[in-house]
Amino acid sequence: MTDFGAVANDGKDDYEAFAKAVKAAKAQNKVLYIPAGEFTLSRLLTIDSIRVEGAGMNATVLMSTNPDWGSIDLIGSGVQLRNLKHEYQTTIGRGNGAHDKNSITVRSASNFVIDNVYVSKSSTAGIMMAYGSNNGVVSNSIVEKTGADGIHMTTESHHITVENNTVMGVGDDGIAVVSYGTSPAPVNNITIRGNTVGNFSKARGISVVGGIDVLIENNKVSDTMMAGIYISVEGSYNTLNVDRVKVVNNTVNHTGIQEPQNHPNVLVYGGTGTIDNVEFIGNTITDGAHRGIGVWGGGTIKKVKFEKNTLVNTRGAATTFENGKITLIDNIGF
Repeated sequence: MTDFGAVANDGKDDYEAFAKAVKAAKAQNKVLYIPAGEFTLSRLLTIDSIRVEGAGMNATVLMSTNPDWGSIDLIGSGVQLRNLKHEYQTTIGRGNGAHDKNSITVRSASNFVIDNVYVSKSSTAGIMMAYGSNNGVVSNSIVEKTGADGIHMTTESHHITVENNTVMGVGDDGIAVVSYGTSPAPVNNITIRGNTVGNFSKARGISVVGGIDVLIENNKVSDTMMAGIYISVEGSYNTLNVDRVKVVNNTVNHTGIQEPQNHPNVLVYGGTGTIDNVEFIGNTITDGAHRGIGVWGGGTIKKVKFEKNTLVNTRGAATTFENGKITLIDNIGF
């Protein structure tokens, strides 16, 4: 990177040097290495089909100075971003939620990797995967202080694993799968595993709002303002149906804090459309701020199974099952 004129820690714009380096790395099929230090970016940076690697998430810092247009966009096949921090110098209101204000935006990329990356501050999402992005991994990363969701998958994205990340203090959901009615196909084949989510994030911990074939496994969710785990079809956002979601061996503690919504720790909400084949197996659900588990809504809720879960609830109702074909097997505390 320094061969192209980028200078660390001088506060001057390094965008042109970065753009030249990215172009050269692609042409030569080489890894682009960014050394330790803070580099300044005045605008959105696009990385196409190459591996970009820093000296560590606390060593290499990319500082974006334009809160309206500062995303690091990943496109193409085999694109990778590793071992660095991306931070915005300042943020603005979420407003229209434009992707240009995300920290990292994966746009129609395939076989992508985001690993050991520290996302600190953005006006919209932390890590956004959209437009059919597929066969990717987001792992071992930290996301904090975002204006919208921490990690978000939408618009036909599929076959993605989100694993071993820490998502804290974000402006909306921690990790979200969202399929809008304007998409020809739902988000599908998603694995959300081994993540730690919470620290007073402003909405849900882990959510599936329209999606098919989603596994939520071995995560720790705590201290979110809305439900810790939320499975839903929402009419207000025109989302697609939910089918085949497994929630396995997670811990959910003290979520649903915000009043007057009073969410339970775990909520299946059918606002419209159809929810079917949702399974909760082996989860530990404790200390809900207002109640334990809820299944309700005016939409169509079909099969929802709870098996071998442990519920420790001291406030409000332990369970509120108002809709759906509920199957209960060997649970404790229901």
